[in-house]
Amino acid sequence: MKQKWAALAFQAFPRPWKRSGNWTSDEAARLHALVAEFTAASEHICERCGNGGTLRETRPIELTLCDACESCVGPDGRL
Repeated sequence: MKQKWAALAFQAFPRPWKRSGNWTSDEAARLHALVAEFTAASEHICERCGNGGTLRETRPIELTLCDACESCVGPDGRL
């Protein structure tokens, strides 16, 4: 799990990976749908406080921040 391009990025398998594969395409699709839902929600949630936020491209790293946190987060983007 990480922040990537101002949104939540999460990679997972339905269960531990095996070279020959051990999950169905339905399981993979359900997991992908769940991750996509949370990724979409994260594009509108402030990364610092959890309130509603928007994409901010004012720093070298893109962040999703609310107006209050936009003024608190320095130019380096450290939360």
